[in-house]
Amino acid sequence: MPRGSLPLATMLATLLAACGGSGEGLDANGRPLTPGGGSGGPLSADFGAIQQHVFTPICSVCHAGGAAPQGLRLDAANSYAMLVGVASTESPGVLRVAPGDPDRSYLIQKLEGHAAVGARMPLGGPYLDADTMALLRQWIANGAQRGT
Repeated sequence: MPRGSLPLATMLATLLAACGGSGEGLDANGRPLTPGGGSGGPLSADFGAIQQHVFTPICSVCHAGGAAPQGLRLDAANSYAMLVGVASTESPGVLRVAPGDPDRSYLIQKLEGHAAVGARMPLGGPYLDADTMALLRQWIANGAQRGT
């Protein structure tokens, strides 16, 4: 190994630690910091509100750009197309979001911590609170529509 280079395991550990649950975007109870705030209105069971209050401020801290874990970019420009009806790369037999079926959606499994593969998200916590999870589940149960 060339002098001054890091072993692969060290580099991976450093990368994972960088995305390891800083709590950015969440209060101490796992609620998004901006419920009801901002130009997009309150957190509700529609994609636009979930993007504004969950995916953008919390998930896209790590899930953005070319180095996004599992290639899953959750920024506003990419998240819907990368989630809804798309097979998980960690568990290919499961859709990331299965419209109408939150229990069979990998997103819910990862956020609730019962996915067959990988760690609970956000990595290292704090985790989303029950009210936020209920709205995500409702959006999926209602068909995971993109809206306007």
